[in-house]
Amino acid sequence: MRAIPAGRVPRSPYSRHITTRLLDFTSTATPWPRRLWDVGSFLALEELHEAGTWVDRRVLSQPAVDWQRHALERLLGDDPALGTSAYRRELREVLKTTLTLASDGRRKLRHLIDIAHPGYLDRWASCVAVEDPPRPERVARAVAAHLLDSGHSPAGLQRWLREGRLNLAATDLISEAAALLTQAPRQWEVVVPFHALSKHEELAGSLPNWLPADQIRSLLVNAEVKPHRQLVGGLRYHVEARDAERAVEIASDLVERLQARARFVASGAVAPLGDAYIPTEGRAFPLHVPARGAQVLSLAAERQLYAIGQELQRFGEQTRSTVDEALEIASALNQGPLAPAIAGGWTALESLLTEARDPDEREKVVAATRAAALVACSWPRAELTALSYRIRQVPGGSLTEKLAACGSNRERSTLIATELEHQGGLPLIRSWRTANDVASVFRMRELLSDRRRVLERVRGYLEISLRRLYRCRNIVLHGGSTGGVALPATLRVTAPLVGAALDRIAHAHLVAGVPPLALASRAETALRMVDDDLGPGLCDLID
Repeated sequence: MRAIPAGRVPRSPYSRHITTRLLDFTSTATPWPRRLWDVGSFLALEELHEAGTWVDRRVLSQPAVDWQRHALERLLGDDPALGTSAYRRELREVLKTTLTLASDGRRKLRHLIDIAHPGYLDRWASCVAVEDPPRPERVARAVAAHLLDSGHSPAGLQRWLREGRLNLAATDLISEAAALLTQAPRQWEVVVPFHALSKHEELAGSLPNWLPADQIRSLLVNAEVKPHRQLVGGLRYHVEARDAERAVEIASDLVERLQARARFVASGAVAPLGDAYIPTEGRAFPLHVPARGAQVLSLAAERQLYAIGQELQRFGEQTRSTVDEALEIASALNQGPLAPAIAGGWTALESLLTEARDPDEREKVVAATRAAALVACSWPRAELTALSYRIRQVPGGSLTEKLAACGSNRERSTLIATELEHQGGLPLIRSWRTANDVASVFRMRELLSDRRRVLERVRGYLEISLRRLYRCRNIVLHGGSTGGVALPATLRVTAPLVGAALDRIAHAHLVAGVPPLALASRAETALRMVDDDLGPGLCDLID
């Protein structure tokens, strides 16, 4: 009797892995090693199609787009749900052309995107229902990226997953996700109250979407929100979105635009109450968009977070390290409008990881290559260290005692790697996080079985994503546009990666005084020598 494929079994390890990773990818609390690192296949194709316009306007260079084409051709070969063999053959032929603005190849690319985009998740549901399905990590990344790229918010997808879908078989869960995408975006009414809005009687009172304070108070009472004493009124926005959380995000962007305008007017205070109200939902939603996940934890770990300006300061003579300057430039990554976040994030990497003597043909995009190597080298220890704090005591076991004797995270991660190699598993603490830890063990076992291949694959994913940040930065600064098709998704996936790169650079600078470029060179060498007798250990790649 033939066994039922794992993707058809609701509580199989395969199905649980996919569900768990979908929860990881849609949570803003997920640390960078466990996050989504790239956009989905069809958004990547849409970005490539749009690139023809930017090349024509001299915003993007043809070599940058050529690299994008070649990388995408390789990457899409690993996507079994992309389409039929005939479709894939046509797409490969198109990706071999330059895709200039008026080219036949670009017109064909538009058609190929349009015919295969519908049904993408249905094809993934079929892929996981066979006896030898794709790796669950690959499936989860593709499905999550496609849902997010299609306009769903992370919070909305979290809610959808938890509404009775956590115990579905992988094929059934993905089929339901496909059905979710067939639902057209809804129109939402989002009300944003303000407790300060400069000259609102004169400048806002006549607007068709302005609501006076009394009307706002009534709405807030219905939502069981205590009105602010100094409430001056509110603005009502009508937005189209796939879920309520995305509708509030759109309203938050509009408020940021108001605040940006107000900064150019004396006494132009624009202070929203902090919540937005959706009447059809009967409740308030936080207007404050969660941080984008860019963290430089080494500043606190090395007790350097507030160690600034301890010596005598003189006007015009303040000295700063290049790392401090980069952190200031990148400070908009976590909060704030899209344009300065993208521009600042890339500029911080470029300032640290390029120099004037770099070959001209590599351009400044070489910073993406170097940052990808740094982050790839940081990934194993980050995952293994997190696992080291999730170990439970078992009878006759000594792992917890060995961990307690470790003097550093490096020692802890090395011990966990050794345990996985010798035992194949770990005694994990049983809690709501266990499934996440099991998925991490799966990734680490795959890494330990073929270190160089897996690290190179990870480095490749990271470079593709960070090069996309470079192109988006050019669209913002040289194209003067925030309307690029991939800009919001690029910021979502790259902000944590930029944070991880800056964290490694800051740690090396604070602890050992290693310059960023020297650290990047060390990382690139380590990735090439990881399996060599003279190469570094998996937890010592850039130490």
